[in-house]
Amino acid sequence: MTEHPQFDRGSILGHIWYALLFRCPRCYKGAMWRGPLRMNKFCPSCGLAFEREPGYFVGGMYASYFVGVFLTMPVWMWLIMSHQSFPVFFAVTVGMVILVWPVAFHYSRVIWIHIDYFVEPWAFQSNETVPGLTVEEKRHPVMPLR
Repeated sequence: MTEHPQFDRGSILGHIWYALLFRCPRCYKGAMWRGPLRMNKFCPSCGLAFEREPGYFVGGMYASYFVGVFLTMPVWMWLIMSHQSFPVFFAVTVGMVILVWPVAFHYSRVIWIHIDYFVEPWAFQSNETVPGLTVEEKRHPVMPLR
């Protein structure tokens, strides 16, 4: 792997903390979400384009699976250990999926972009390499790296 010392990855703990707060992986200030199902196209603070390419957040499905399992596993284990009937198990599982889906959806995207930024911070240097953006959007101001 090629080293890129001019790019600051930030700390792992910093990325975990700011991912929990739904913040930009680059500046840690801008909110990634502006509503329940509406993600900002750019960071309001540093101008980073969040969707790096079409289909970028498909990889977020892995994070969504992890979040879903992490949140539902204790309940499933309790249901199994207490020998609940199938209808109870099914009803609780459907209820958990309905409750966990919004949380998993939001955090999967945030976790995915933080992992990507930590692994390849140089790919987030500018919006020029982001396909699908208009010329004006590519010129959207991007804050210098930390």
